[in-house]
Amino acid sequence: MAVNKTSGRTADRKRLNMSEPYEIAYARSDRASPERKAMLAKAEAERAGRGSGSGATAKRSAKAAAKKTSGSSAHKSAASKARKSPASGARKTSSARTSSSPAMKRTNAASAQPRAPTQRGTPHPPKVEKTVENTAPKTMREPDAVDLLTDDHLAVTALFRRYERLARRDAAAEERRTLARQICGTLKVHTQIEEELFYPAARAAGIDTDKLDEAKVEHATAKDLIAQIEGGNPDDDLYDAKMTVLREYIQHHVVEEHTEMFPSCRRSKMDLVALRGELEARKAALAPADPASGDAGPPKEEPGLLSRLSDRLFSSSADQGERAPNS
Repeated sequence: MAVNKTSGRTADRKRLNMSEPYEIAYARSDRASPERKAMLAKAEAERAGRGSGSGATAKRSAKAAAKKTSGSSAHKSAASKARKSPASGARKTSSARTSSSPAMKRTNAASAQPRAPTQRGTPHPPKVEKTVENTAPKTMREPDAVDLLTDDHLAVTALFRRYERLARRDAAAEERRTLARQICGTLKVHTQIEEELFYPAARAAGIDTDKLDEAKVEHATAKDLIAQIEGGNPDDDLYDAKMTVLREYIQHHVVEEHTEMFPSCRRSKMDLVALRGELEARKAALAPADPASGDAGPPKEEPGLLSRLSDRLFSSSADQGERAPNS
């Protein structure tokens, strides 16, 4: 506490006896008036004349002073404790955490160690339905017989989708008949070159005979359905249904060839490149000459503008030469 350097005010500003009332302390100070000092002296004389009563009063005043002193000291100790409480509380909390249950100790020890990255297994790709497109074998080598047959499969699949769109919008009967005949003709050529050339070469190379026999039986069933479609009428109720069954049957057969037979042929000692040449030659010989199938040869070229002008000029000059003798 700062020292008061003003003269005559030490008794007023700093009371040494905290048990006395402020008025008595002030009356005893140097700044009190004579009247106040006289009143204080009279009061002290009266208390002295009372005798025993004054002794009891002195005891009571001493007890009150002791209570005030203990209260102020208690207040000071409480304030000091309040000031120290945050740090002590933090220390208690930390000590309580460190001295907690064994499970929490294990958790704290585990969190202190660095965590290893979680290793996840390779996710499995979603299972999709096997189709002609996603089972078509891909190769980086020279085009071979498997590539030729795969191209036929993809082309027939595209034709079946065109027919499905025609059937959904109830297209004209002649338009559906033309596309159905094109599909059937393509399938007949494809099955014939497989039975004549590809399957015998695969059997000679040691390919599973059961797979080859199943493929031949599937070809026979498809041929029977193709004959029914070619002899049927698009206006019949079951015509579109037969085309749908044929599409599903051919798709099943093609997927089996892509996933089982063709990989075995690629792993075998078959000369697939030379076999491709034989298949192409036989396919060209069996190609239908029907204009509806699209294999009727290259289209005729239209005459150009100059040829048409020259034809017109020559034709006009010839007409004039013919008219001159008559005139």
